[in-house]
Amino acid sequence: MLVQRIFAVLYMLAGLAKAFPQLENVPDILRQAAIANQGTWYQGLSNLLAQHGDLANVVVAVALFGSGLVLWLNPRWTRFVIYAQLAMMAVFITILHRAQPQVIPLDAIFIIAALYILRQQFRRTDTKRVFTSQDFAKPKAQAKSPDKPKLAEDYDVIIVGGGVSGLTAASEFSTERVLILEKSPTFGGNARCNTHRALSHPIAGVCFQQPVAGSDMDQLLTKLGLEKKFKSNAEDTLVFFDTILLLKCISEITLGFIKFPRYLLKPAVWGLTGQLLLNAVIGKPYVVAAKQLGDPIFADLYAFLDGFAPGTERYPQVPWQENAGLGKEAMVQLDNLSLYSYLFEPEKTAAFPDELKPPRKLGKLVENAVTTTLRVECLDIHEVSAYVGLHFLVGYLRGNLVTLPGGNGHISEALVSHLRQQSNVTLLRDVALVNLNNTEAGVQLTAKVQHHNISVKAKKLIWAAPKHNVSDWLPTLPEDQVNAIKAIRHEDYYLANALLSRPVLSHSFGGYLIEPDRPEQPYAWCKAGTCLVANWMDNDSRSEGGVLTLLKPTTRPERQGRTAENNFAGLQQQTYREISLMLNNIGVDPRIVEDIQIWHWPNALITSVIGQQASGVFQRASQPHGSVHFANQDSVGIGNLESAIFAGKQAATQVKQTLQHTGTSAIPRNKETI
Repeated sequence: MLVQRIFAVLYMLAGLAKAFPQLENVPDILRQAAIANQGTWYQGLSNLLAQHGDLANVVVAVALFGSGLVLWLNPRWTRFVIYAQLAMMAVFITILHRAQPQVIPLDAIFIIAALYILRQQFRRTDTKRVFTSQDFAKPKAQAKSPDKPKLAEDYDVIIVGGGVSGLTAASEFSTERVLILEKSPTFGGNARCNTHRALSHPIAGVCFQQPVAGSDMDQLLTKLGLEKKFKSNAEDTLVFFDTILLLKCISEITLGFIKFPRYLLKPAVWGLTGQLLLNAVIGKPYVVAAKQLGDPIFADLYAFLDGFAPGTERYPQVPWQENAGLGKEAMVQLDNLSLYSYLFEPEKTAAFPDELKPPRKLGKLVENAVTTTLRVECLDIHEVSAYVGLHFLVGYLRGNLVTLPGGNGHISEALVSHLRQQSNVTLLRDVALVNLNNTEAGVQLTAKVQHHNISVKAKKLIWAAPKHNVSDWLPTLPEDQVNAIKAIRHEDYYLANALLSRPVLSHSFGGYLIEPDRPEQPYAWCKAGTCLVANWMDNDSRSEGGVLTLLKPTTRPERQGRTAENNFAGLQQQTYREISLMLNNIGVDPRIVEDIQIWHWPNALITSVIGQQASGVFQRASQPHGSVHFANQDSVGIGNLESAIFAGKQAATQVKQTLQHTGTSAIPRNKETI
């Protein structure tokens, strides 16, 4: 800002100087230039200015003084004044350089300063904005009911946890009497949504992989009537490339396009090249491009990942199963090596079979893209295994993602609506567990529902909440199972919703932010890696407002025990700076941001690190104990919607089989496909 203020004063002084011919006689200078410019292509313009020298002097004086005043006051449109300054300096260097060659170094100083100030303008944010939200958002508490809930004394199944796993498990029981207990005021777990001006937007999970026909996800969506309601990001995803990173990787980009010369026939490619060069000059932080334009750069990685696609013999299925995907030996080999070593340290894969060896030359831009993709799921490229990392890259980088209005919360709401119509299912929220007695014969559970005490029995219980505190309720768990549970990593997740006065980017699913790590920045350990557009997800709402959802996951190495739980204001202002950079970059005034709501989901996502899939940590942690079965992402080791649904269906199948085996009244059913 100091440089801008200095040049603001210089511009104003230069404008005032035009009123004193003894200091600078502009009409005379223009006449000399007209004589010197005879025979040049710009002699017509030079003669015109010389003929109207007095008028030109007044216009230049006003323009210079006005430019200086704008630079001093620094309104949002300052950058347009700087564009005009650059154009004016280019004209006068052209007109005057023959008659007064000293104008070149003099104006060059002002051009360099203008470009520097312009760079700062593209990175500007208000020093502080006061927003409506003053603390982390939480699910809204429901009004307490004066009446004690009417419950049966015993059930076939009690499900502790009303997230997607618990709700999915409940939906698998058609005749068994089921009671669902959820501690929060709302159901959905890590799949919830809110509305802003009638626009549905996610406050937790956002998207899932394109369902494979016959898969657990496909079956659930069909059951809920959502099988054709989701939208795919196949053609509508943007990438916000850091400009400096692209320049540093220009050789990698050039090599990619040389390998695929047909891309050079596309006007969009040359437009992207021009955008990169222009951004480098004027200081725009991001080069925004359709994801498909990066295909030549990522072609080697994509071709390699295609060999691991769903349905192929090498698909890295999680959890691993003998009848699908890679054999156990290959799974163990991949799971005991980090994804970074696998992809970017070729010496570490020398003993691998040829079909498992990745391309030997993957550049820095590819590394940044892979790192960003993993970070969105709280995975660190140096700690996640190659097996689990490949699973995510196949689905989240190479594959198509799909979403519904409100993100994954749409599915949990549909599940709740479906279950409320089932006479055999009872749902209770605002439940605090008090005691759990678990035996082979069944369970006895006491709890508080709002301010009422309840006591119920069940033949079986499905624990569909995270396992990290389950040993408090099941003190007889075997030691090796307790140790396995303790080994499971739970990562924090922050999700920010920027509520806007109007829609932006509504033609796009959103975009990945591919940029280098900048650990010196505030809250760099929970920076946005992806920005999703609620208007694209819920385009039928026709809302006048807009919502941009920034995913701000953390990983263990980045977080190192840090949390923003007690510094909401700091994280909110940092989030505003992030969203301002993006909006400024696409020419949108950040003042359209009306509020920034931030949801903190502590220990929200399960992550799998090197060796855990191969050693069976998640299987040991999820072994049934007495009458208790387990269903959650931590039964699989992957923090996504698919894992939650898989775990819920698997637990329901186990419980139904045991109920049938013990001769209860449950109606026999065919074995489910897991």
